[in-house]
Amino acid sequence: MSSSTRTITTTKMTLHTLLIIALGLNAMMVKGEVYKVGGSAGWTANSDSNYSDWASSKKFYLKDVLVFEYNATTDNVVLVTHSHYRSCNTSAPIKVYDSGNDTFTIKSSRHFFFTSNFPGHCEAGQKFYARAQKSSHHVTAPPPSSTISPSPSPSGVSKTIAPSPTESSAAPTRDHKWMLMNIIGVALSGLVILANGNA
Repeated sequence: MSSSTRTITTTKMTLHTLLIIALGLNAMMVKGEVYKVGGSAGWTANSDSNYSDWASSKKFYLKDVLVFEYNATTDNVVLVTHSHYRSCNTSAPIKVYDSGNDTFTIKSSRHFFFTSNFPGHCEAGQKFYARAQKSSHHVTAPPPSSTISPSPSPSGVSKTIAPSPTESSAAPTRDHKWMLMNIIGVALSGLVILANGNA
């Protein structure tokens, strides 16, 4: 076998390997992220969790999954309209979840409004909305109008909520995955050009 034939064979094998890697990375990106609502505290009215703050610190995209973990005997999750969210009206929910371990997959780019329809839970702050983005590049939008503002802090007391260290993820972000895909794409294109130049 001549040297140029070996080079072409090696190049083709490298192209196949890179193609398999690229397809695998693409499958990872299509899957979406999984978020446990409320972090380690989960979904509960008996918590210091501020679900609006929790949700505003996240970037939600199509195919992301929201996981609601709670005690099904004392709580549930309801998906409601924006106006019902604002007024804590749970009389006509879009969907009710009551298993204690429910998942919600984001299937469209819009706002989703969640609360509990157990008495007093929504009014106590057990509610949030998720704004689903279309792509990995997002623009932070203001919350819907007429949101309930937190009660003022006593005079001279500053109220700051630090993010929980358990909320961060060691997994690469979508932007890193896209960057890696672009690098592999450029490398793959370069190898195709190289292979065509040696043919």
